[in-house]
Amino acid sequence: MDEGLNSHYFLYNHPMQKPFVLGFYGYSASGKTTLLERLIRDLTAAVWRVAVIKQTNKSDSVDVPGKDTARFIQAGAGAVVFASAVETVYLVQKQSTAQDIVENLTHFGDFDVILVEGAHDEDIPKVRLGDCAERENTLFTYDGDYERLLEKIKNKDL
Repeated sequence: MDEGLNSHYFLYNHPMQKPFVLGFYGYSASGKTTLLERLIRDLTAAVWRVAVIKQTNKSDSVDVPGKDTARFIQAGAGAVVFASAVETVYLVQKQSTAQDIVENLTHFGDFDVILVEGAHDEDIPKVRLGDCAERENTLFTYDGDYERLLEKIKNKDL
């Protein structure tokens, strides 16, 4: 059997372990992105498979006006996939919950942890940065003790 077909068969016919999902939220410029960058580096160095979801309540888009993908969306496409030699980007013209995105990510790879920056979904356990209003399912407020946070994540002790 073709190696690619074997991979495809395995991916869709063998259940993967559900990834540990942890959200982070706080005011703009509170250090969320910097903290997640550091966590990603340290977790991947420890051979963890990491995915990240960036959520925002702003009406931002990663698409670039005038490029082919944006033109296809402006023409009415509900989804556009940009595939190159280095990445594949899915642009879907609807808002998705973090839970929906987590479910979709499980089809792309076998991740140990999914970190959510700007977590809004009530069901996602979260870490708060700073003194913003506490959201549903907040586990604790990050106090700057990075090593403690990293160990809690590695041990799934949150």
